Amino acid sequence: MKNSNSDLTKRVTDLAMRSGAALVGYAPIHRFEHAPELYHPRRIYPQTKTVIALGIPQIRGTLKAVEEGTYFNSYICDSYYIINEVVAPLMLRSLCMFLEEYGYSSVPIHNPFFPHMGRQIRPHEPTGPDGMISLRVMGVAAGLGEFGMHKLLMTPEFGPRQRVYAIFTDAELDETPLFRGAVCDECGICVRECQADAIGTIRDQVIKIEDVEFKHAPFNPEACSRVHSGRDPKYDPFFVEGDTPGQDTKHKERVYNRYRHYTACAGRGCLRSCIDHLEKTGKISHSNYVLPLIEGKRWDASESWPLDKA
Repeated sequence: MKNSNSDLTKRVTDLAMRSGAALVGYAPIHRFEHAPELYHPRRIYPQTKTVIALGIPQIRGTLKAVEEGTYFNSYICDSYYIINEVVAPLMLRSLCMFLEEYGYSSVPIHNPFFPHMGRQIRPHEPTGPDGMISLRVMGVAAGLGEFGMHKLLMTPEFGPRQRVYAIFTDAELDETPLFRGAVCDECGICVRECQADAIGTIRDQVIKIEDVEFKHAPFNPEACSRVHSGRDPKYDPFFVEGDTPGQDTKHKERVYNRYRHYTACAGRGCLRSCIDHLEKTGKISHSNYVLPLIEGKRWDASESWPLDKA
């Protein structure tokens, strides 16, 4: 079945929106000219002509409940598990099957990844069967937004409040212009409020896409993981008597077994602080809420833990 690129692109966008996406963008493969070889979309699907990036917003109230220090389960369930494991896979499958009706093959790119676990099995391909890409880069390359200081995708609609997924397809679809505005104003609140000290202070890391240089600060994933993944009573409010510092808490074991995801900080600096700043300064379109995300003094897990036992 033959359709014009514009008609097919519109049909894909409409289906994505009906399937849960709030943001859809299209990047022609040439935008990845400067991508590292091991992170190029063609390392996953060599025949890729277009990268489709899709953004699904997190429910703001799940972050508000975390910010109040009263309820984490909604965030872990909805903004991690439901989006990653239910909504996104169904959306990606629907879009791929739709493109197949027009004779195009597509590879859905889910989250999370399990990279660097296989071995090279084709001499001309530099990776094994577990290629790796950055979904944040896919979002920027498809025109959804830019990088913030914290390296998260920043969109003019939601700031960092979305998760990104991608489809690599051999269909040539209409490209979305690159985002040339500014969402991040380099206020530095993400740096100051990150208890892991995982975010650098200078936005000097450059990713070039076509003629645009997108920048973020250095990011230390190991430092982030030490706080984000729990195991430290100074940062994890679910540490109780009987849990052992450096090991998973009983709560984390139960939550992870059910939802396959966990967070102890829920993006205190990179997500919640950033969103609050962007909303209060009106820098994103989704900012007209009755209550601010952050009100009054913030909770700190270390204040409720006897540090002499940590």
